[in-house]
Amino acid sequence: MSEYSLKHNNDTVLLLDIDEKYRFTKAVIVNKEKVPLGLLEKNDTIDIYEFNDWFNNRGIPVKRDGIEYILQKEKKETVNELLIKNNGLGLCDHYWIEEAKLNTKWADINYFDNDNNFNRLGDDIYLGKKNELEIKEDKTPNCSLSGMQPKRWILINGERWLLKGKEATTEQEPFSEVAASLFLDKLRFDHVEYKLIEMDNKTLSGCRNMLNSNQELIHSYYANKFKKFDDTSSYEMYISNLTALGIKDDITTELEKMIVVDYLIANTDRHWSNFGIIRNSDTMKYERIAPLYDHAASFFTKTNKISIFKDNENLSCRSFKTTQDENLKLVKNIDWLNFDALKDLPDILRDTLNKNKASEPNRNDIIIKCITTRIHTFKKILGLTTKDKTVNIHNKYNIDNHNEFKR
Repeated sequence: MSEYSLKHNNDTVLLLDIDEKYRFTKAVIVNKEKVPLGLLEKNDTIDIYEFNDWFNNRGIPVKRDGIEYILQKEKKETVNELLIKNNGLGLCDHYWIEEAKLNTKWADINYFDNDNNFNRLGDDIYLGKKNELEIKEDKTPNCSLSGMQPKRWILINGERWLLKGKEATTEQEPFSEVAASLFLDKLRFDHVEYKLIEMDNKTLSGCRNMLNSNQELIHSYYANKFKKFDDTSSYEMYISNLTALGIKDDITTELEKMIVVDYLIANTDRHWSNFGIIRNSDTMKYERIAPLYDHAASFFTKTNKISIFKDNENLSCRSFKTTQDENLKLVKNIDWLNFDALKDLPDILRDTLNKNKASEPNRNDIIIKCITTRIHTFKKILGLTTKDKTVNIHNKYNIDNHNEFKR
């Protein structure tokens, strides 16, 4: 049994016991005000299972393709060990851990201000590449990158860039990410800008870190655990929680934008860790809704070509409802919509997807046809026309009555 401290900046937040399998067995609160959002129980205690889940979600999933090779190269037995030996440090927030007997300073260890180990020799293993290089014992920010898609941090001209590779057999993720980003540019929405990056004969998507050195990203899953509002949907509860946390944005409008975008780009992976809010890490004040990010599963990226038309008939959703159709029912007003951008989406998609040399014949044409259908259906459902740009949205429409996805 070993003792560790969970820290936020230089403040000790929790004292932790850890077992030989690198699982936390006990958590004692030292600084209640800095306990990670959503983890404080009503009786001012920490559920150790919830804490283990929170901490492990900071790291690489055990099911990510190639994880065994990464552990072998890093000389670690488990992803828990890899994460803990790297202090649980990442570039999403200011939480980290270390042995309680140590007294390391945040200024000396954090990745927001220190350039060490970003371009560590051999770290292309985190993008799915195998090499013969000996990985040094230096720490790396790459073990704190969650999600199934291979990814790594790198310094480009002194800036922190996140590079993302390909998981699906279609090898479409980088192209979907960039196409969605270009569409969001047209819509003039707040979003993380993704670009195609060529490295070692591979096409990746890349983006600058959305956060500066005194900001943190809080995932919506934990924001929605702040308070429980009885007899409310997850959508209503999320709006209430963000209001209670002090977010001053027009929350409803920002969520409507996200829902509409995900419908139009066929994004099936907007789960509760793929949207969130920004907090100031010094004042602990919640500042604003995070820009839209992570669109790699858009445009039927993970769908076999022969299944695209069928999937498009009732596309799944992972945020407030289980289908995109049901999610769209939450949208009550779209005065904010730039109508002209809708007609640009098929061309943006064609130009970007055609850069994917691994794409099957006719696959891109099928995708573009389905997205074009989604645009027409979207206009039909919400009462939009090309002649009259006024919005005629009311609460009585019933998406289920439409038969808009037939070939």
